[in-house]
Amino acid sequence: MAYRISRNLEASFIDFLKNTLTESPYSWSGLNVIKGFAHAYELPTPTIAVRAENTVYDKVEIGSNSFTRVVQVFIDIFASDDGQRLDLKDSIIEMLKDGLVYNEYTITKSGRTATASSTPNGRIRIQKIDDTVIDFNTDDKSKLDVHDRYRHLLTLSVSIGRVE
Repeated sequence: MAYRISRNLEASFIDFLKNTLTESPYSWSGLNVIKGFAHAYELPTPTIAVRAENTVYDKVEIGSNSFTRVVQVFIDIFASDDGQRLDLKDSIIEMLKDGLVYNEYTITKSGRTATASSTPNGRIRIQKIDDTVIDFNTDDKSKLDVHDRYRHLLTLSVSIGRVE
């Protein structure tokens, strides 16, 4: 079974963040990078959750049924403190400025075991990054869930530059 474009985008971001954040010069340890949002509350901080949500399809030319797509990718950061939140979001933005490899993933099942393999097939271009602190308008952060005390959201507009 092969993933379609949206799942390939999410998986490409997850693999990129997992691999790059643990390497020098970033060298983050104890970091969880996951798909989706809900599971972040089950894991210790710091956790980064990736999701591809909204997509805009633009016509390539008049009279054609071909489109290009621009996808919004949300990167939710759940940090342990304010300093970690700021350092993580700055590290991620710095890493993503040059874009990343777009991988196509295939899942092979053998009995109850599933194995994923990836093949590079292009580049994900970052067109825009919105950088937003999540503020729950409370002065006493101890009243918030530990995951919500130091949250940050990066909203990216990305494209793989393909005509579909």
